Amino acid sequence: MKDLQTLYIIGADAIACVKSTCYNLRKANYSVNVLSDCITSYDKRKIDEMLRYYESKGSKIISLNDLLPNYVFEAQKHY
Repeated sequence: MKDLQTLYIIGADAIACVKSTCYNLRKANYSVNVLSDCITSYDKRKIDEMLRYYESKGSKIISLNDLLPNYVFEAQKHY
């Protein structure tokens, strides 16, 4: 992952897998963006709490709509 600088995180278990992934990537000094509308959990009541946790550890919280317009625009420039 030497060439990677920014990662976008999605996942099905905000309380375990996503939490661990974000924590360890930030610890390794990667730029981490969590797509808030692309994560879930068996306990959906915990999602807002987990988003605050990710942010407190240095992850940026964005939505898929925040991300996609940039990539669509970039792809159009290449055609």
